[in-house]
Amino acid sequence: MIEWEQLKDMIKKPEPKKRVSIVSLCMVREERALYGMERFTGSRQAVETVRPLFALSDREMVAVMSLDTLLRPIAAEVVAVGGLNKCYVDIGNIFKHAILSNARCVICFHNHLTGNCTPSPEDCVLTNRIWEAGNILGISLEDHIIIGSDQYFSFREQGALDKPFSAGTA
Repeated sequence: MIEWEQLKDMIKKPEPKKRVSIVSLCMVREERALYGMERFTGSRQAVETVRPLFALSDREMVAVMSLDTLLRPIAAEVVAVGGLNKCYVDIGNIFKHAILSNARCVICFHNHLTGNCTPSPEDCVLTNRIWEAGNILGISLEDHIIIGSDQYFSFREQGALDKPFSAGTA
């Protein structure tokens, strides 16, 4: 046990145990118009915008597009690259550039290499986690779209984004 005098001495002149970095963030826009797209009016238009990104992929990938209040794309990023049939996604990475871009909402995309766009239970759990995190942050999940070879599955079109859902809903 530390003696009272030692304790008072430690309080007077504390010795730092660890250096803490001071960090500042600065967003740099690479291009003014990423795709030259106007307002998204539906899932199909969003899919056609990002399909080239997934077309040559040999692994599962997750991408996120941030949209402004008029549903125009303002930023896009690949947030995760996985293996043949799964991809770990850090929810924080989905919203990082959305926050920095002052986005109102996001659309998440990922591919299924088999071409079958039916969501797995893991896809449903991920969508629910993104939906919940977006609600906390005030940045809504506009859609989560699974892209196959020549088809897609939209959680929004299936009515699954109106409220939280369980893995069996989709």
